[in-house]
Amino acid sequence: MVERSFWYRLPEEITEKILAFLPIPSIFLCRSVCKHWNSLLKSDSFLELWRTISPQNLWFLIYHTRHTIAAFSPSSHQWNNLPLFDRCSLDSSQVLLLASSGGLLCFRNRNSDYPTLIICNPVTSSHRILPEMPQIRYIDIVGMVADKPSGSYRILVTGTSEPACSESITEVYDSRTGEWAHHCRSGQEFLQFWYEVHAIWHAGFFYCLGTPVNTSLGYRLIAYDLEKRNWVDLNVRMPPGDLRCPSLVICKGRLLLAGKIVEDYLIKSICIWELRWESLRWVKVGSMPDDILRKIHSPHSILIQCQGHGDLLCFSTHRGWQSIIYNLLDQSWKWLPENEICGRSQFQAMGRNNLVGLPYEPSLSARV
Repeated sequence: MVERSFWYRLPEEITEKILAFLPIPSIFLCRSVCKHWNSLLKSDSFLELWRTISPQNLWFLIYHTRHTIAAFSPSSHQWNNLPLFDRCSLDSSQVLLLASSGGLLCFRNRNSDYPTLIICNPVTSSHRILPEMPQIRYIDIVGMVADKPSGSYRILVTGTSEPACSESITEVYDSRTGEWAHHCRSGQEFLQFWYEVHAIWHAGFFYCLGTPVNTSLGYRLIAYDLEKRNWVDLNVRMPPGDLRCPSLVICKGRLLLAGKIVEDYLIKSICIWELRWESLRWVKVGSMPDDILRKIHSPHSILIQCQGHGDLLCFSTHRGWQSIIYNLLDQSWKWLPENEICGRSQFQAMGRNNLVGLPYEPSLSARV
């Protein structure tokens, strides 16, 4: 084993190059083991080197316990259990994870008269409490987009000022100004939701599935034009059948919908559809094989979430050990290995809020 004093004798530029090639879990260890390394990891020269040569990795954030968030790395086929709450000085019982972009995570506080959003980078143990939103008190939609070249990010929030208000307000936070900006008001019925939804970003628009109070409308695919500052109902008919637990994902520019079809109180199928832009129709591009579906063997009430990045989709249930990845390229399905912090004997099921369902790209350079 190389003695720690050996690293102190190396020139800093050599140490920086060695550290830049380390995977993120090793970076976590370096930050806690050696103050000298910790200072190097924060230097501008190292961060620029890291952005240039470090092997980028994407994790799927799947679920959380009281102390950690379980993240799976498809490239290493391993779990990384992040002590995120401790690292960012957050109480897991008081915050809810809402969005992820560019190495940053967005939380909101629970059980408060005024919603507060918190941005954190678990790799650098940094966090920021955003200023209070000027008008919104009840959140319906949250979306986040980070711009890596500038190191900035924007947070979209749509909600209301009163619990039974029929007029929705949209406000956007810009990290470049450090302020919220009022974007628009709308009385459109498709913006009146039962519960918070996550909006995903693609090519200038935030997309989400509306869950209107008027249930006769069914799920609605809606989009927010960040430049024109308005919401639009795309009037896309949902796939046939009783669709439950739908998730929107972006994979290499493709807008995909994943969810379960329920029949006679059982899951009949779990399918993936792609939006055909020219016709604004959902076309089925994949479905879970029967043998895998039988292993889930659950009633229609089981919670299912899907997240996507690149060519991969990750399906998870509130039974923490049941997660599976679908590869869009070769149409293969692979079970994730069991995570030691969520074995079958320890956790039989988790609540809705324990499921995370967000892709996350660990970053040393993302600034809160």
